[in-house]
Amino acid sequence: MDARGEPGTFDEREAVATTDGPGSMAELPELDDLDDLDGLAAEGALEPQRVGSRLAFRTRLTIALVATAILPLAVFGLVLLITHAAGAGDSTLPRLLLLAIVIAALTAILLAYLIAADLAGPLRAIAAAVDRASAGDLSTPIVVTGDDELARLAESHNRLASDLERRNRELGRILAAIVSYSPRDGIEWLRGRSAQDALEAFGMIDCSVFLVDPTAIPAEEVVPADPRPVRAIVRAGDDELGLLVGHLPATRSWEHADQDLLELFASELGVALRNAELFARVEAQNAQLLELDAAKDDFLRGVSHNLQTPLTSIKAYASQLSAGGPDRRLGIITEQADRLSRMVRQLLTVTRLESGALRPQAEVLALGPRVRRAWEAMAVEQVPFQVRDRSEGWLAVADADQIDQVLWALLDNSVKYGQRSPIEVELAVDGPSNRIRLTIADHGPGVSDGDRPHLFERFERGAQQTAEDGTGLGLYVSRELVRAMGGDLVLEPARTAGGAAFSVYLPAENPVES
Repeated sequence: MDARGEPGTFDEREAVATTDGPGSMAELPELDDLDDLDGLAAEGALEPQRVGSRLAFRTRLTIALVATAILPLAVFGLVLLITHAAGAGDSTLPRLLLLAIVIAALTAILLAYLIAADLAGPLRAIAAAVDRASAGDLSTPIVVTGDDELARLAESHNRLASDLERRNRELGRILAAIVSYSPRDGIEWLRGRSAQDALEAFGMIDCSVFLVDPTAIPAEEVVPADPRPVRAIVRAGDDELGLLVGHLPATRSWEHADQDLLELFASELGVALRNAELFARVEAQNAQLLELDAAKDDFLRGVSHNLQTPLTSIKAYASQLSAGGPDRRLGIITEQADRLSRMVRQLLTVTRLESGALRPQAEVLALGPRVRRAWEAMAVEQVPFQVRDRSEGWLAVADADQIDQVLWALLDNSVKYGQRSPIEVELAVDGPSNRIRLTIADHGPGVSDGDRPHLFERFERGAQQTAEDGTGLGLYVSRELVRAMGGDLVLEPARTAGGAAFSVYLPAENPVES
């Protein structure tokens, strides 16, 4: 068990603190992590471990073989020369000895080169395998016969390559599992699915994910020959959401890198669980908002229908009373009843638009006469009004009742917010799009830049307007009606002459073609 209670790992600081002596690890400052260790090595505080002398392996092997072959002969020759010099014998012997030493030296060098090349072959194979492993090829093992150091070195490399290949497979599996997780799957599904993914990725015997306080589940002790327990805390940032626990086969090794992979999977699982929790919360809030919106629509629909009857009665009785003689009070009652009727009609239109029940009945009609009739029905006095018809006989394709409602709303808007300034209406043809354009403009203060982005929103009024100025539904309803007829309603850019201008674009037919 390591300092964190995880099996198969250890604390590096404890492992190096027992080495004493000059230049030992005990003289180093306390290391927080491996980054500090790398920093000390870069600064020269840690010397790299040197193995063997400064000469290359082949050079040392060649020198050793040559020395082994020549030294006995040279010693023997030296003894023979000393003996021969003391006896003053034939001078041919030293030459023969020198020739023998030279031949022995050349033979030894040749044999040493061949033997060194043969012995260095496995080392070259191991070096090539290491290069392949660093390039990502971990599937080619090294086979070195025997039971010496070279064989053990090859075995160590094969084991390291096998572990790396296994961890790469595990990493690929957990990444594929993490990518497949979706917040829509829900917390319980993710919990069960992640346990199965961890079991398959790491080759566990069993695996479970518990969404509880990790300290509530004590760590199991590693018992030889028994399944090895492993665990990792499921985190989302600094929050500990639960614990992933499982068991490995007793023969399976479990190193620090394996624990890191398991903790990586647990941390990504924590993020997925937190996202699923947030998604479920948002879904619940959206469902609640939809219910509230539906209740609001039902309320508006009910109120609108219930207001129609008393308003009709008020207007009828006001008309009967006004027959006995003019009365300003009766006129005010009639005007306010008409205003309430328009508001109720707007509310009904909004509910029908949002429910999809309102569908336009398209017909071909001339806009000029309808604009004039709408203006006459408003009975506005002392407001200059002008219509410039440049439509050249083009006819709009629209719903007659709905376009009348749009014209009434736009003209009433121009009178109310144009401060009874002159109103100009222009009809023109938008040739490239085969649409007819109807623009209603006033010469009042216009629309401020701050109000422009929100002017067509529901229940939206200008910053300088009050609740008594209207419901804030006129422009919203008008644009939705025009769009339902295949056109659009836009607010034109601010004009140098001042005032506000609204343009209605509707599908049209060319009278020449029809």
